[in-house]
Amino acid sequence: MGIFRKVGGRLVDVRVDKWMSWDYLGETADRFKILFMDIVIPKKATSAETFEEAMQRLELSEEDLVERKKEFTRLCYFFVALALVIVLYALYLAFQRNMTPSLIAFCLALYALTQAFRFHFWLFQLRNRKLGCTVKEWMNSEIHQVESHDITLKRDPKEVSQQDALHKKAK
Repeated sequence: MGIFRKVGGRLVDVRVDKWMSWDYLGETADRFKILFMDIVIPKKATSAETFEEAMQRLELSEEDLVERKKEFTRLCYFFVALALVIVLYALYLAFQRNMTPSLIAFCLALYALTQAFRFHFWLFQLRNRKLGCTVKEWMNSEIHQVESHDITLKRDPKEVSQQDALHKKAK
């Protein structure tokens, strides 16, 4: 029995951790975890800055903000339309039984939707004149029509009237 182990051990390496390179797999998994956490967990702001302070620092005027809002709106609509076209193309490919290109097209559509979300979120921050909004605030927002026919996003109509009262008192 002992002779078979010696001969078998020389013919086939039975040390699974060595032939699988267990150490390398562990290091790679650790690096992947660190990279994933860097991507998913947002960095904390080093200093608190109000919207008005940021406008002064970047030397932006109200006209610049209006232009940026228009730009973000156009880009948001563009990426939503692009995603819709890509999804339709992906469905066409799926019905033609081309599954691999169809999956790639669906991934591209998801990327276009993430870009649309990015520009809409920036637009949300500009309209609310608040930096550092959370996704939860964006999800809980409602669309209200303002007299100037500009759509603004606020969470609660009562909060809107309270904020307006505070702004009038400040002026």
